Amino acid sequence: MKPEPQIRAARLSDQRELLRLIRAYYRFDHIRFDANTMPRALRTLLGKKSLGRVWVAGNGARLIAYLVLTYNYDLEFAGNEGMITELYVEKSMRGLGMGRRLIDAACAFCHKSGIGTIELQVSRDNRRARVFYKSLGFREFDRIVMAIDTGPTPSRKRKPQS
Repeated sequence: MKPEPQIRAARLSDQRELLRLIRAYYRFDHIRFDANTMPRALRTLLGKKSLGRVWVAGNGARLIAYLVLTYNYDLEFAGNEGMITELYVEKSMRGLGMGRRLIDAACAFCHKSGIGTIELQVSRDNRRARVFYKSLGFREFDRIVMAIDTGPTPSRKRKPQS
């Protein structure tokens, strides 16, 4: 019988395994994985606690799941809030409580740190994930997430004033 995977804070030495999981998650969720920028971005997150935290699940060096929590400041939620930006569990390990345990770890950390709300995003068509999150107490808002790249583009160039 295999020992139950342990949940722990990620370390810089986990980067290679985390990149493997991140690549699998991005493939699953149809997100573009940039092999040039991802290692540096992950190393920055793992090295700067002021940006957020990463938890992993696994036995020894082999990781089977991860959760990324970053920080946001939102007046609606009375200040600091946690943002679960990524949660992934390998397919063979789904349904065994790993996602719930990772979210519990993030909730405990946020509570201890004075962060009263955790927010996340989930694709509308990912019904299984939506049901899972609702079972944990997350609630849906009738909002559409929008984003914009901040680089200069023709549509955002300043129009000359007459």
